[in-house]
Amino acid sequence: MFVLSANGDMISIDHDDADSVINLENAADDTEFRCSVCGIPVYDTSGGYVDERGEWACEASEPVGDPDVDDAAAEVVRGPHRPQRVPLAWVNGAAIRTEPEQGSVTVSINVGDPRGAFTFSVRRVPDDAPANAGRLVMHVPHPDEPLQHAPLIPAHPGTYWVG
Repeated sequence: MFVLSANGDMISIDHDDADSVINLENAADDTEFRCSVCGIPVYDTSGGYVDERGEWACEASEPVGDPDVDDAAAEVVRGPHRPQRVPLAWVNGAAIRTEPEQGSVTVSINVGDPRGAFTFSVRRVPDDAPANAGRLVMHVPHPDEPLQHAPLIPAHPGTYWVG
């Protein structure tokens, strides 16, 4: 039996099943960028970064204009939104699954299509196996596997670029 904790704090669970799954889902809004000035979601368009109203001007930014013009009737023009990537916006979710009867632990990380994930598994070969008895074996995603979650491009042994 495993003990569940989050950020070092024990989490009480009333679950005593042989197989266990912990799922983490990204509950953030559906944006990859936020304005670093006003904090609202912004979206990349051909005309620049705009908010949900389609406005490129950030209401929280300093006015932009000619400092030599002192015209009270002049329209106040705000600076543009300043996009900043939202941390972990690229991950849809992650899961850890323990399967004691299989002697395995599997970690899944979903970074694209919500129907799949990159899956990493470590399992123990049974003691009565004719070869490699008792050893651990690790399965990792690789560029040649069929139905990949996302394309993998080798960077160097054990490291891949995703996409």
